[in-house]
Order: sequence, then structure tokens, then C-alpha cells
Amino acid sequence: MTGLAVKTLHNYRWNWIGQPSTNYRRKVIYKLSDLEAWIAERLVPAVDPERLGESRPPEPRHLPRRP
Repeated sequence: MTGLAVKTLHNYRWNWIGQPSTNYRRKVIYKLSDLEAWIAERLVPAVDPERLGESRPPEPRHLPRRP
């Protein structure tokens, strides 16, 4: 459902990152509503408050030409 590897989910649990989880009979389980909320939160792009007034995307960087 998340598209993340099992090892990544393990690391998230170990470092207290990601969705809340619990153990049930030696298995890690996630509450469906918590999991859906966590996924929805990750899909919303972060807004940079300093760039709210910009009406167009930044200009692309031009790399110097090689001789």
C-alpha cells in the first residue's frame, strides 16, 4: 500500500518516523485509517512561505559550456 520496502518500514519504526504501528502476535500491524492519513499527508507538497508570491517557476540553471 505504501510502496516502501519492508526494511524501510522497519527503519521508520526504529527511528519513530512514519505511521503509528503496534504489535499483534509477533507481527507489526497498522491501523488502516492511520495509514491512509499518513499516505495522504505525504502526497501534499510542502509549501515554501518565501515563495508564495511567485507566479512562475524559477528559471533553469545554465551550466557553463565546456571548451
